[in-house]
Amino acid sequence: MGSTTKERLLSIYLRTLELCAPENLVRAKVDASMPRNVVAIGKCAGSLLDGVAAVHDIEHAFVAMPHGYRLPLSAAEVWLGGHPEMTPASFAAGRALLEFVDRFDDILFLVSGGGSACVEAPQAPFTEHEVAEANARLVASGASIAEINAERRRRSAIKGGRLRSRVRGRVVTLVYSDVSTGALHDVASGPTIDDSGQAILIADNRTLTRTAASLLGSAAVELDDQVECDVDEAAERLASAVRSLDRGQVLVAGGEPTVVVRGAGRGGRCSELAVRFAMRSGSAALFGSSDGLDGNSGVAGFLLPPRSAFGPDPGWTERLEQSDSFAIAAQVGEPIMIAPAGNNLRDLFLVARD
Repeated sequence: MGSTTKERLLSIYLRTLELCAPENLVRAKVDASMPRNVVAIGKCAGSLLDGVAAVHDIEHAFVAMPHGYRLPLSAAEVWLGGHPEMTPASFAAGRALLEFVDRFDDILFLVSGGGSACVEAPQAPFTEHEVAEANARLVASGASIAEINAERRRRSAIKGGRLRSRVRGRVVTLVYSDVSTGALHDVASGPTIDDSGQAILIADNRTLTRTAASLLGSAAVELDDQVECDVDEAAERLASAVRSLDRGQVLVAGGEPTVVVRGAGRGGRCSELAVRFAMRSGSAALFGSSDGLDGNSGVAGFLLPPRSAFGPDPGWTERLEQSDSFAIAAQVGEPIMIAPAGNNLRDLFLVARD
């Protein structure tokens, strides 16, 4: 049954990504009254713009997105910045964005994760160099996204609603969220949303997990909240949860565990979570990113076959301390290799009780 279980989990994962594609989900949120000048920001900017263009007449469009993600097919002014590092291209995109926003009275904003790094303009007295250095330090710190974004906003002329304040007329914001449920001001550090601001949610991690659960049907058991703790604690939590399931049931969970970058190894959240889970449980499991890119691992995530738990291994612990989880994960599981999915709804975890 091991092979069948793995194939089933992989099929659910791939179908979930397909159903949650941003260009499909955004269409249901657009109406004819919305502004026709559009700004799209983040990893999913190209897909979101194309989804809107399929149902809405667009007059002018601006896209700021990281290198390596799907470009829009629709006509737009496109700027490519860095991610997760802020690069000179990120600041060039920021200057162009401010110029675009200042040209129009009414703007529809399409915001997705990855926008914090790919487009930026420093708030005086900070310089571009100071802002980029602070961002690099924060990303590697293991701090929560809320903590990171609080620091980013302090140094930015775009984040924390400052971009919205430049618009003379009407602003509508649609958000494809890669953060905690309800924390829309943390997506791309909230360029058009402050802590009390409003926006229209397109989808978030709950959309991802609920879609997977619906595909699994009665076998699905959903974890109540997103997994946002330290990656070792996350592994223990998932291993403990699956032990309480009946045979044939599948635990469906999602979120974004915290991983502190301690070395120059190869890996990502999903690969490290897979290793730490395998040290505690022998259940078949899938740990997959929604965008198809797990850190610097070069894969989307990992499938673990059902087997006995490996238990603590001194060699593994040493490698994990160097953020080098990929090689271990490839020993105990199978890498999931797909083209970048174009989604950005955090991670999906499926754990089967055989």
